[in-house]
Parts: sequence; structure tokens; C-alpha cells
Amino acid sequence: MSAMRILPLLLSASLASIALCASAAEQSLPTEPRKRLEALQHALIDAAMASRTQVRTAAWVDSTGQLHENTRITSDMKVRSVRMLPYAQNEANNTTLFVADNGSANVNEDVCRGVEQRYRREATLDVAMRITANGTERYDWNKFLSQARSRFVAQASVSRKWIITAPALMPENTYDRMLTGAIPDQMPYQMMIEVLPPGALGVEPVRPARARSVSYEAVQSVQNFFKDEPVAKRRPIPFVMRLSILERSSQSVIWQDVAPLFYPEAEITTNSQPLPPGLLSELDIVLQRWHDKIDKVFSCKPLQFNVLQEAAGTWVINGGQSAGVSVGDQMLLLNREFLPARILEPDSGQHMALVEVVSVKNGLAKVKKLAGPKDMSKAGDWVATPF
Repeated sequence: MSAMRILPLLLSASLASIALCASAAEQSLPTEPRKRLEALQHALIDAAMASRTQVRTAAWVDSTGQLHENTRITSDMKVRSVRMLPYAQNEANNTTLFVADNGSANVNEDVCRGVEQRYRREATLDVAMRITANGTERYDWNKFLSQARSRFVAQASVSRKWIITAPALMPENTYDRMLTGAIPDQMPYQMMIEVLPPGALGVEPVRPARARSVSYEAVQSVQNFFKDEPVAKRRPIPFVMRLSILERSSQSVIWQDVAPLFYPEAEITTNSQPLPPGLLSELDIVLQRWHDKIDKVFSCKPLQFNVLQEAAGTWVINGGQSAGVSVGDQMLLLNREFLPARILEPDSGQHMALVEVVSVKNGLAKVKKLAGPKDMSKAGDWVATPF
């Protein structure tokens, strides 16, 4: 069914006030590229039809007296998964699966977990201290952030769902960047771990239970009284730790979480001291909880590589060997400014193409068009989604 035939059905049914449950649409995928692209488009249309849809019509008369009409059909459907099962050449066994979410909390997570994902997401991880501190405290905070980064990367390597690296060091001015040949990061995602003061983002850490009894503190005070130089200690410091995941191309935050923590009481010495074991234990718990949440949120979120360059029917995307991209992989190239929200509009086919990977290296791959509109608009937010 084409988008042109869907339009009058939408207008007569007044789908602007109808909310339908999310569903998964499965269709056989032909091997011929043009028919395969049409099957993918129809699968998206079916998924959009099963979600809340709005029809907006505007009309105006220009200075010459000519009447203009514009109808926009938008769907609240968000594609949570785009997969082809299985990876085989048998036309009868190739099916595409779109898991659509209409905003309901009852999403079929079993479907998402049951679909094997062969690609990994790439991200850079940076740390930042947003707390005002003196020289000694700053040293401790930097040491804590270094531990947070290394432990988070180690946990990610175990799950094998993310590839996390340190951000590239870029000189401040253009001359030094050209002189050193520094290349900015091009990975699809950017992560940031921050240490914030208490009360940030409305989160207030709760002071932990006192580990020492009042009688012990009284004895310690008497001992310090008879010492020439009593031991100086720094009071416990409450703080908030935040993890943010941003999409690099748009710099929009796509996931974020915070955790309240306490830096325990510590002696002030001139020598370097290791971080308190209790603090590191709490840090590991927070990092593991974040990994569990991230895996759950991104398990059904389709992987999308940004289009970096375009030349003569080919495109360069920011996904390479380390992410699992291989020569011969087919992907759906689409303009996110139109799809999937406006998949029900008649000209949605102009913003979608079927491409194949023709060359790949670490971090980058080149794709060419197999099927799609003859003249594709260069403007817009184009991404390549593997299936």
C-alpha cells in the first residue's frame, strides 16, 4: 500500500484522536534492492499505523490569489528496533522486524532481547569536576574521577556492547591542529562523568551512619590534646556524580542519571594516600547500576551511524570495523528530520534509501546506494541504520 492511498484513509478515520497499541511488523524481504526497500518502507508504515497519528492541514492564499494547501501527517511512533532475521541469502527466511513504541510503558522487551545484535556502539568518555576545591582536594577528586573512568570502561568491556575510548586531544587553535594533524572524534556517542556539588539537580546526598562511637571520639580527643601536633582531618564531603550520554552530531542528551555519594573523612597529610576502600565499593555499585540501566534502555534502540561526507552516490559513515561493520552489510539510509515521524506522508520515499557497505576501516565506512530516489536531498540529518 503506497503512502498516497493511505492519506484519504487517515483523513476519514480521524486518527488524530486514536491511540493504538505498539506492535511488531514482519514482512518478507526480497533480494532485489528496489523491492527490498519498498518492503522496509511498508513495514515502517504498518508500524506507524499502529501508533497515535496526527493530521494537520493548513491553507492560505498568496498575493496572486492562488490557494495553497499543506497537509502534514505525523506519527508518535518511535522505532525501538530494526533487525533482519536471520542473516541469510534465502529470500523466504529474510524478515525485517520493527519494534515500535507508542509511548506506552508496556513494551515487549522480550522481543528486543531475543534479537541478536551483531554491532557495538562506540563512544568517547570524558570526566569533569564541577566542585570548587583547594589544591589537596582537587588532587583527590581527579584521582577519584580517574578511577571512575577506568572502572566504567572495564565494566563496559565485559558486556561487549560498547566500545569506550578516551576523547582525542585537540589543540586549541587551528594552526596547531593542522600542524599536528589532530583529528576530532567522530564516534556516534559521547559520554561524560561529572562530579557535582550537593544539591545539584535537586539531589541531596544523605549523610551515612556514623562509623565511630561517641566514646571512641572522646578518647581520640583526649589523645590529641596531649599530642604536640594533633592529626588534622577533613570532614566528609557530600557530592553528586552524573553520567550523561550525548549524540555527538546534535550534542543532545539521550540518556542521563545521577547518584548521591559521600567522600568519607580523611586525614590531611603531605603524602599521597589511596582512595578509601568504602568509596571505591560504592563507586563500583553505582557504575554497575548505570551499566544495567544503559543496557536496558539501548537494547531496543536502533543503532544509527551519522553520515559525515557525500560524494557521487556514496556516503561516509562513522561506523567501522571496531563497531562490527563489514563489507556487504546493507543499511537503511534515512533523513531523521522526516523519518520515522512523517513516514505516512506521500513523499516519505524521497527521504529513504537502501545502501551497502563497499569499504570499511577503523571508525569509518563507505556505503553506496542500491535503491532509492534518483535525486536525494543533501540537506537534513541523514543516518544509516543497519538491519
